[in-house]
Amino acid sequence: MTCRNYETIWVERGYDYREVKVRCGNTDPHGGRAICDTCRNDRAEMRRINQHEENVAADNAALKSAGWGEM
Repeated sequence: MTCRNYETIWVERGYDYREVKVRCGNTDPHGGRAICDTCRNDRAEMRRINQHEENVAADNAALKSAGWGEM
């Protein structure tokens, strides 16, 4: 991914929230993938991201069936 945008994510902190900026494509504080609005609105980019997620799930399933942990 060549996107250099940042996604703003709000994370609970006590009784308040704090703003966390995460680069598009990296893991967000909740464990998901941060995707900026530009990439989210690009069908080709979202197709690539979804294909990558499916490949990761397939790799983890193969590793689990072999008795290994997730990567």
